[in-house]
Order: sequence, then C-alpha cells, then structure tokens
Amino acid sequence: MLYTDEFMESLRMEGDPIPDQIIEELFQNSQVGTVNALLRQLMNNDQSYPEELPDNIEFWLKDTACCPDGVDWARMRNAADLFQEHGIAITLLLATSSLVHCYAARKGVKVLTFSYRLGQNAYRRIAETGQFVLQIMAPGGLKSGGQGIKSIQKVRLMHSAIRHLIQKTGRWDEKELGIPICQEDLLGTLLTFSSVIIDGLRRLGMKVTEEQAEDYLYFWKIVGGMMGIREDIIPQTMEQFTILAETIGKRHHGPSPEGVQMTRALLEFHGDLIPGQMFDNIIPALIRELVGDEIADWMDVPRSDWQKLMKLKELMGLFLDSDYTGVLGSMTNRLGLALLQRQSLAMTDYEYTPFLIPTELRRVWGISGDEEKRI
Repeated sequence: MLYTDEFMESLRMEGDPIPDQIIEELFQNSQVGTVNALLRQLMNNDQSYPEELPDNIEFWLKDTACCPDGVDWARMRNAADLFQEHGIAITLLLATSSLVHCYAARKGVKVLTFSYRLGQNAYRRIAETGQFVLQIMAPGGLKSGGQGIKSIQKVRLMHSAIRHLIQKTGRWDEKELGIPICQEDLLGTLLTFSSVIIDGLRRLGMKVTEEQAEDYLYFWKIVGGMMGIREDIIPQTMEQFTILAETIGKRHHGPSPEGVQMTRALLEFHGDLIPGQMFDNIIPALIRELVGDEIADWMDVPRSDWQKLMKLKELMGLFLDSDYTGVLGSMTNRLGLALLQRQSLAMTDYEYTPFLIPTELRRVWGISGDEEKRI
C-alpha cells in the first residue's frame, strides 16, 4: 500500500456508503427516534433484531453481524490476552495519548468540536470509547456470547448519523475538510487503537514481543474492516502501520484551537483522578512522555515535575501495569480504577447505557465486589 498524498486526499471524499444511505433514508422517513429506541435494546451479539426495525437497517445489521470469513482466531485470542495482561495500562493509554493524537489532527478534530456543538457530551464520549474497547477486547467479545459486534454496529451507525447531521448544517467546508469522518480520518483513528497503544506500552518499559504486537494490530485490522474502513487500505504489518502513522502525521498533525479545546476538556476529565495532591499533574506528564513535546506543546499540555519520573521507563512500567504487586501495583490499581469510575460517572446521565466491565476482565484485573460497586 502506497499512502501517497494524492491517494490520501482522495480518501477524504469517502465516507461509509451503505450505512450513510440507510441513515439518510431514516431521517427522510422520520424513523430515527424509533430506530434509536430499538437499537438501545441490543447489547449481546446473539440477540435477534427486532421485527419493528425498518427493512433497510434490519438487513444491514444481519449482514454485518459476524466477523469476516477466514479470521485467524488464534491471533485474535493472542491480542485479547495482551489486553488482559496490560489492560489497566491500555485503558490509561486510550484515555490519554490516543485521544491527544486524535486531537492533533487539525481537520479530523473539527468533526469532534462540531459534533459537541450539536449536543454531544465530551466526557460521555470519552467513557463510551472506553466501554467500546472493553466490549470488543473482552474474551469472546466478537463471538456469539459477547457484546463487541453489536457495539461496532452502533458506532458505525453513529458515525453515519454524525456525517448526516454535520453536512445538513450547511456550515461544513467539504472542499477544504473532506467528508466528516472520512476514510482517512477513520484510518487515523484506527492507529490510535492499535499501533499507538503498542508504542505507548513500549515507551513505558513494558515487554511486548513482535508476535504480540503483530497479533494486536491484526485484531484491529479485522475490527477496522468491520467499522467501515475499506479493507484494501488497512495496513497489514507493523511496518505499514508505522508508514501510515508518519504519513498522516505529516499531512495533518499541528496546532489548532479545536485541538487545544479538546485537550483541555480531556485534562479536566482526568483532573484530581485520585484525591489528594500526590498525583497532581501526573496525567499531563504521562501525555507528554507518550506523544512527545512537539504535539504536547501544540495541544497546550502543561509541564510538571512528574516528567522526571517518566524518564525511568522500567519504574513507570511497573507503576502503570496491573500485573505487579506491592506498593506500585496497588497505586496502579488505584489509578486505573479511578479512571474507570470517572468513566462510569460520565455515563450516569445516560440511562440506557450504564458503564460495565465484562465479567472475565473484572476477574483477571482483580476488581472485587466492593470495588465494582464504586465503579
């Protein structure tokens, strides 16, 4: 795959044609409210689809209700095992460096600020992203007993709805910015779930083998196709993921008022994650270590004394990884559980979707009944 500027620019004019057309028809027929209510009832992959759904969306949901043929389930399990092993750290990375990488994309971030002006809650969307990853990466999340496939379908439809709503405002410069949530921006987002996570784990001194890394990227390659990204443009190897990341970085990363605005909201979300003053400004320091000073400066991420500790890679790996016990392991669990609790609180105003941690992940991560009640 050659990610040339000309080719990448063409991807900015591509959305997700089939669900985009379905959403267009739902709005035209005033069926959006009814469909939303029915979709909220769908949680598990093996749930049947309500007969009351319009035929167009019912047929599409059934057609996309499984993983593609030929999936290597051994590699998928290896990726899920890596998530279980480093789950607390990955949760933190997704809610820090991954989001800041998204905010650094000057064109793509405009979709986020635009959609928030259309009524989206910034904090809740952060929590929804965390819930989405937990559902698809839990053991069996993409099989009949899981919840990942239904979650993917809902997110894909949400993207189409956002495209529709933004375009209908008449205030989106499509010639300059491309289609909202275009194929190039979807590729950039895929990087933040995959290669950015592998890079983040390694930056923090955690051991991730080449096989583990490739299998983790393979998992997200499969999910990316299910999310509506053209399969022919998704990277196949770590080397290709790296090339794509460099290409998108050169094309789009830079300072923007929208990026600063979104990063400020993110830091507010993480503010005082653990009561007391000991951990003040640890999240900004973590972000700076992971994304680098250039992006952090663009996004106005403050500096702090924690950055000195961040340079001690092995120590930070111990601190952020739930596999370790003792004082550092205890602190890790406190920080990780505090983040999960913060995400749960962000969902309290959304009665249809409580924040839930899959049972197997609760067991592996040692979340007790009392801790679960707090979350």
